[in-house]
Amino acid sequence: MPNIGRPFANILAVFRSNANHQFTMPPMLTDADRRTSVSSQSRSVSVLVFAVLVLCSSFGEVATGLIVPAMPALGEIYNKTPGTIQLTIVSFAVSFGVGQLFFGPLSDRKGRRAALILGASLTLVGSATAAMADDVSLIIIGRAVQGFGAASGNVVARAIVRDIYGADGSAKAMATLFALMSGAILAAPMVGGVLLDLSSWRAAFVLTSVAALVWLVLIVLVMPETRTTTKGQETETETIQSIYFGLFRHRGFLAFMITQALGYAGLYCFIAGAPYLFIEGLGFTSTNYGVIAAIVMSGFLIGSIAARYAIPKWGMNWVIVTSLAIMLGASMILIGLGLLGWLPALIIAALEYVFWFGVGLLIPNTAAGVMMSHPNVAGAAAAFLGFTQMCTAAAISLLQGLIYDGTVFPMLTTQLALGAVAWAVWHCLKKYAV
Repeated sequence: MPNIGRPFANILAVFRSNANHQFTMPPMLTDADRRTSVSSQSRSVSVLVFAVLVLCSSFGEVATGLIVPAMPALGEIYNKTPGTIQLTIVSFAVSFGVGQLFFGPLSDRKGRRAALILGASLTLVGSATAAMADDVSLIIIGRAVQGFGAASGNVVARAIVRDIYGADGSAKAMATLFALMSGAILAAPMVGGVLLDLSSWRAAFVLTSVAALVWLVLIVLVMPETRTTTKGQETETETIQSIYFGLFRHRGFLAFMITQALGYAGLYCFIAGAPYLFIEGLGFTSTNYGVIAAIVMSGFLIGSIAARYAIPKWGMNWVIVTSLAIMLGASMILIGLGLLGWLPALIIAALEYVFWFGVGLLIPNTAAGVMMSHPNVAGAAAAFLGFTQMCTAAAISLLQGLIYDGTVFPMLTTQLALGAVAWAVWHCLKKYAV
């Protein structure tokens, strides 16, 4: 087993530093240029609202992280192949993507609160269905419903950030959001592994059911309506089809969207492939794998924190190019060491941590870029981004299940290919984006 004490202590130190009373939110817009109904609220309410946004936006990733350590066990219990068990990830990811196409325009038309309340309700139903399932097919159906509902939290939270902080503050606020939600995301596989060893795979779905109920209650009691309607916005939101067609024609939007989708899909190479590699291939227990996965995923947290400070200092393009270079470098080193026949678990985890750091540095920039490109339809823009991102991730998850051969190379070569294509796309289209 690799020594996890030092990096895990560093992670806890980050949490403690963010949890003290000196934590500061990105500056809100003034009344003179505010674009939202919440900009005049008190600081304490603003922090509470931001905490709810963290819960909403992280729910989808947490729900997947909790179940990932149980995937090999599900295959053994129900005598299913890795490709079949991967459908629990694929069904969630596809529904999560499609749900964003639904909830994004809904939040632009009917308001952010209504979209979040409906989404939380569906998430609760899906989680409970999966928890009570007695076969893999019903788990897959429950995960699909869970994913569709959880999509509301992801897409609407980003639109609310755009509502509150405007074009100038969105990138920094988005980096803060991703940094905080990463704390929950990296803890999820560790908690899921412990739950599996102490109880069964059902415990993860029971926990997500409780979390969905808390999410629903907090939206009803805490979250204000942040969407304001302008004449131009009413016109632009009349036809959903015209919105998405307009987004697809905007090359700056495509630059941010495709780059983010490819980078994010690189994470799913690890999410889908690593449980089998570490648990079946390297003999780790579910709990130990959960700890390793949490350490690797903490790279995303640190990358998001770094993005918060790097964006104002060096600018969006420099940070995006740097993040892509980090992703490519980590993948190439891993493949090179693998070809040399020297790739212990510690090295895999360390360099995957670097890869996740690169993606954490990338995504706050690209997500903010998408919001800034179409501020009047921020919900729809976030939805289209989320749909593309999750469908790409679903395809990669399915691919990992199909090509897994007991070695690390399917995961690593796919990450390298995704990073290379993302680099090429950004360098071809960045002139339209920044």
